[in-house]
Amino acid sequence: MLQVVVHEKGGKTHRVPFDKDQFAIGREEDNDLVLDRVNVSKHHLRLRRNQGQIEVMDLQSTNGTYVNGRRVTTPRAVRRQDRIYVGDYILMLDGDDEAISPRERAELMVAGADGRPQRRIVGVAPTVHEPGEPLDDTSVVTSAKRVAPAGLESTYLDRIANRILQTVLANVHRLDPLKAPEIEDADREEALKLVDGLLSDMQAQGELEANLNLDPLKARVVRELLELGPLGELMKDNEVREIHVVGGAPVRIVREGVKEGGNVELTDSRFSGDRAVLLAIQRMAREWGFLVEGSLILEGKVDDGFYLYALLPPSQAQHPVLCLRRTRTDANDLSALVQEGVLGADMRELICACLRGCRKILICASGGVNLDRFTNALVGEIPDGLRVACISDTGRLGASRKGWVQVRRMHDPADTLGLSDALGVLLRGGLDLLVSQRCRHEDAAAVMDALAGAAQGAVVSLWGIDSAHALWRLAGLSTVASGAIQALTVSLARSVDILVRLSVGVNGEAMQVVEIIEPRVREGNELSYLPVFRAVKGPEGATQFQPTGSVPSFLRELAERGIAVPLGMFKAVAAL
Repeated sequence: MLQVVVHEKGGKTHRVPFDKDQFAIGREEDNDLVLDRVNVSKHHLRLRRNQGQIEVMDLQSTNGTYVNGRRVTTPRAVRRQDRIYVGDYILMLDGDDEAISPRERAELMVAGADGRPQRRIVGVAPTVHEPGEPLDDTSVVTSAKRVAPAGLESTYLDRIANRILQTVLANVHRLDPLKAPEIEDADREEALKLVDGLLSDMQAQGELEANLNLDPLKARVVRELLELGPLGELMKDNEVREIHVVGGAPVRIVREGVKEGGNVELTDSRFSGDRAVLLAIQRMAREWGFLVEGSLILEGKVDDGFYLYALLPPSQAQHPVLCLRRTRTDANDLSALVQEGVLGADMRELICACLRGCRKILICASGGVNLDRFTNALVGEIPDGLRVACISDTGRLGASRKGWVQVRRMHDPADTLGLSDALGVLLRGGLDLLVSQRCRHEDAAAVMDALAGAAQGAVVSLWGIDSAHALWRLAGLSTVASGAIQALTVSLARSVDILVRLSVGVNGEAMQVVEIIEPRVREGNELSYLPVFRAVKGPEGATQFQPTGSVPSFLRELAERGIAVPLGMFKAVAAL
């Protein structure tokens, strides 16, 4: 059924069936659609079926009828994506009627192989209304407004750019990162031809002003199609520390030297729509090897020292959300993080000794820190000679280490074996270390087995507010029985050798090891958390990593294996 969708000023929307050949609109009661406003004429316009299309006819109204901002002087065909402006109202057509299907651009002219113009049939993707997009946008062309001058952005041009991008993607499939790892020269050339042809056709159809300079609009579309849109230039700027993108809204950045959480800069750059943002995210993820089809959350290192966090639709967020945070180094080991002030040299020595001795390490993070970056650096300290299996969402953790087993947590429709069964085989076959990055319910049972002795050692990272919460949360991930969580938490406290707690630093640093703790169980199953190292503010306000005077109880076992840790590093500072 065909419907006329009426968007009133102020956000109200209603639908009216269009179930005959003629549909009259005006202020009088004898119209099919009555719009009772003073700027609507008694009989303002008529919609009619004509030769398989829907046409709009202005009935010599006082204030005129406009389609996509251009005044209607003769009958004009309208389609699903067109907007009809009548006084304070915006009308659109909707439904599954073939009369409003996108026009097949059979007359589109593109450059042929010989450089001469030739006709080309192009399938045009339908325009989808973006969630939250205002329908009464003041930058749309109306009787009192024209398209923004060349060089200026407008939401009308956003929609034009989005339509071109969608159309080119629908015709040159290998531009989609999910379909091809990189853009071939032939696909690049084909995309440029289509962009030129579509822009020229839109100008000929009156969707773009005849005297509008198309070069800036073309450059913008090409950057979104073939590169990273506005991100490319921002990521090359060494002063930019963070980049935040939400759909087609203006891009926000944080520059170097600005205090954490303050003075966010709103730029003039933005994407044309959600599809362009999604394309940039997937292109970066594909290039760096962590793109998983169907995944709604993507995280990983990308170009220019940035780390990418992305939430993709359909999800709880209405638009794709992208955050890029620049890191100082690649942090392939803990030594790099020591130089950054994430942890102290003695802290690193204790953690490395635990790794060489295949001890059991739990890493918990809070405050929105880069947990994966720390886990990757810690994994970089594991000796090559150990038998190691690494569990991560995409299976990329430890990919550079030959002989290690990389296990993918993300489920694939082609999987014939469950993750728990696969991990059971690995544990029964014998492991020195099981590493779980951001442990989840799917692998929590295997992690508990490893901590209980199925593997010699384990490295487990997860989110937790503090040490007690981290143990409790890991216990909760491994069972559905609420009554068993306390018993499992006690069991974990007996198994875990050290707990490394990450959070925002004592001086507002983006990430810091604020404590290294040894969990202990006293009489009556009472849990205690013995701090071994802490991050504190020194006398002059600088961050210092200081021992508390407590000596870990497992050092004797390490010494028996030939792994010596100097006891002097645990001597408490006099100020404490």
